[in-house]
Amino acid sequence: MRKQQIGDATLYLADAFDIMPTLGQVDSIITDPPYDAKTHANARSLKARQLVSAIDFDCFTEEQFIEFCANAVALARRWVVMSCAWQHVAGLEKAGVPLVRFGIWHKPNGAPQFTGDRPGTGWEAIAILHRQGRKHWNGGGHHAVWVCNIEQGEHPTQKPLKLLLDWIAKFTDEGETVLDPFMGSGTTGVACLKLGRKFIGIEKREDYFDIARWRIDDAQGRAISLSPPTPRSR
Repeated sequence: MRKQQIGDATLYLADAFDIMPTLGQVDSIITDPPYDAKTHANARSLKARQLVSAIDFDCFTEEQFIEFCANAVALARRWVVMSCAWQHVAGLEKAGVPLVRFGIWHKPNGAPQFTGDRPGTGWEAIAILHRQGRKHWNGGGHHAVWVCNIEQGEHPTQKPLKLLLDWIAKFTDEGETVLDPFMGSGTTGVACLKLGRKFIGIEKREDYFDIARWRIDDAQGRAISLSPPTPRSR
């Protein structure tokens, strides 16, 4: 385990399940957990034969995903927002995890259906959770639908900064602490620092941790190197 402080960002090189029980409560959790290799790859790869091979991390089973979500709701004072497979959203409802909305990230530049024998997907599910009690957000009457192009990055499932900036702005308030237990390349952290939120990020792969560290340090205006690290192949 390694811990590094960069301004208002606290980064852990560790397994999320080891660190989360030690943190105490945070305000919100915004993350992209490793939920499904095929769904992740279908959303981002432009080559049909590389759909699954593009994913180089271990993925949750449905049972692990539900357990993680229940623990996340208990840890967060306010919102838990995460991308997931749509099948997992149904699983959350059946398991009694307090799902508030089934959201959608629509991807105008998403990969087509390469076989051509059925419609393509073009979207990714967003689970929006909150513990029982009063809720508020900064989105007014905005639908739980976000339209944003996919961006290529250093991580195979890297989320667009534009998307994370909007989630952070709508689901959190300035000065609050946001946790991303599966930090990847650190986009959630970059969005938090740009919008005046504190950030806790956890990543168990050292190569992605170093990329996130570089990006977050760069967002603070003091890049630690001239170019970001390159993820290693496993």
